[in-house]
Amino acid sequence: MNVSENRFDYCKKLGNSFEEDFKNRVINSKLTYKKSTKKDDWYRHIDCYVNGYGVDVKGNRRLKTIWLEHTNVNGFKGWLRGDAMYIAMHITELDKFSIYKRKDLLDYIESKTDGYTTDKKHYFKFYTREKWGKKDKIVKVKYEDIYHLELKLL
Repeated sequence: MNVSENRFDYCKKLGNSFEEDFKNRVINSKLTYKKSTKKDDWYRHIDCYVNGYGVDVKGNRRLKTIWLEHTNVNGFKGWLRGDAMYIAMHITELDKFSIYKRKDLLDYIESKTDGYTTDKKHYFKFYTREKWGKKDKIVKVKYEDIYHLELKLL
């Protein structure tokens, strides 16, 4: 089950639009912004630096559906276990970026997640696609589940 080239291009453009929106909000807030290198983006899960701190920007999150990546599709560290200090998630219904310390999200998910599933409906389970040859482990939560960890909205 491979991602089509059209789907990949669509997702890349969508992701870039959220990163551009985040950049503009950071600059308008009078904070410093610097785009990361491709190496930092791909291997360290850092999209940019805000006031010198690594940030991974996530777009298209919904109040009832926020996927958190523990392990990526190739079995390597997902963005929850990357090197970014902060995760900035755009919550669609709020049209805001919710800011979290990456480590806080990781610790919370690891303490609350119970078991594995192949059903996308379940919350706080490691969703896997092993039966399709994928090695990812992602956890579905609601915004209200992680709200208490939020630092700031942009």
